[in-house]
Parts: sequence; C-alpha cells; structure tokens
Amino acid sequence: MTEIAVAYRPKAQDRNERKAVFARTYPARVARQLALAHALQKRVHSGEFTDYADMARALGFTRARITQMMDLLLLPPDIQEEILFLEISPGAQPISERALREKLLRSVDWIEQRCCWSELRGAWGHPLRSG
Repeated sequence: MTEIAVAYRPKAQDRNERKAVFARTYPARVARQLALAHALQKRVHSGEFTDYADMARALGFTRARITQMMDLLLLPPDIQEEILFLEISPGAQPISERALREKLLRSVDWIEQRCCWSELRGAWGHPLRSG
C-alpha cells in the first residue's frame, strides 16, 4: 500500500475571515474589580470577615484600597450591570476604576451618577459593548 501525504493550506483570504469572526473580547478591568467587590461583600455578610479592616489584614490589602473597591458598590444597579457586562478588545480599557471614583462617586445621588455615566459613555464616541 502506498501512502501519499497531501498538505492543505487554506487561502489567505479564508484565514483572515476566520480571524475577524473569532475576535476575542474580555471583561474590562473595572468589571473584574466590581465583581471582586461583590464577592468580598458577600464574604463579609457571610461572617468570614468581621469588617473591612479584618478583610484588608487577611488579604494583604490596605484598608484604603478595600474602601476604594467597596465604593464601587455605591453605583446604581443599572450602571453596575453595564460595567459587569462590559467587554473589550485586548489592550483597550475604556474607563478606569479611578475615573469612576473621581467622576461618578463624587456624589451618592444616583440621578447625578447616571448623568455622569452618560457623559462618560458619550466621551468614548461609541456605546459600550455588553455581552
């Protein structure tokens, strides 16, 4: 029996089309930080940590950093949902946690936060892509 090996190479055009179809997106960094804040809050409510100071000591964070992360939970639920489902291309970060704290969390009024959120979204020049 004779075997013949045949090498198949897809056309360059086929390879490029596949890359475009399978472009990966990832959760934004701020989305991961907000998810972490929710997970840490759940651990406090379950009694695993007595308070944020106890959590900071156990996890090796400063108390200030824990407070910064937990402040994200002061955002209105609809904005939190948008952030949690925010997906981005590798290397792109439309907004930072710091920008959220500086612009949205200056006020605890959800109406003001929603106005600031709309302005931030408009500054990106395109609507957020959410999953």
